[in-house]
Amino acid sequence: MKLSLKKFIKHFGVLVIGILCMSAGVALSKLSLLGTSPISSIPNVISNITAIPIGQLTIAFIFILVLLEAVVLRRQFSWQNLLQLIPGSLFGWFIDAFVRFFHSLPNQTYIEQLGLVLMGTVLLSLGVFLEVNSHAIIMPGEGLPNAIALMHQLKFAKVKVYNDFILIGISLVLALSFTHSLAGVREGTLIAAFLTGRLVNFFTEHANRFVDWMTPATDANN
Repeated sequence: MKLSLKKFIKHFGVLVIGILCMSAGVALSKLSLLGTSPISSIPNVISNITAIPIGQLTIAFIFILVLLEAVVLRRQFSWQNLLQLIPGSLFGWFIDAFVRFFHSLPNQTYIEQLGLVLMGTVLLSLGVFLEVNSHAIIMPGEGLPNAIALMHQLKFAKVKVYNDFILIGISLVLALSFTHSLAGVREGTLIAAFLTGRLVNFFTEHANRFVDWMTPATDANN
């Protein structure tokens, strides 16, 4: 069934807003110096090691995730999976833009840093909520766990949790190996890992009208 212009604007508009929220959330967490969300932890640590902007590294990391997705799906991998590179690349580009935009925010005291983490986590969670409910293009951060769950008949939520722990583990190894510290993956990473799913569920429970409105089955009535 062809997607009308109105539906296209509706679904992809919400996706872009979601990407903006997620990017702003990661940027705030980056500037907090306390660590970012699990999906951004590896680019963040490598950024600290190399001084390459986190957004550029995020785009490279997203290409790796899509490649791994192709390995997992094999013959079931299609051009639709490649489309994940579009929102993924926007995500990385917007992260660097927001890092520059927020660079003057105070982050000298621990309370200020913690505040940036919490604001970042809320924005990230809102962005994930909008991304999921846009029903447009799935982000690579969810695409790989979804592929693993599909091919091995596992629950997506369970695979996603294991995936996040693996990303955090790799980030810890990189940080300790190259900086001999936990720079880039600290308590902010754990806060994001613990709160993001819960906040997404909170938004879902309290915005059921929006969820229903975005559900493709209701598009015929819109």
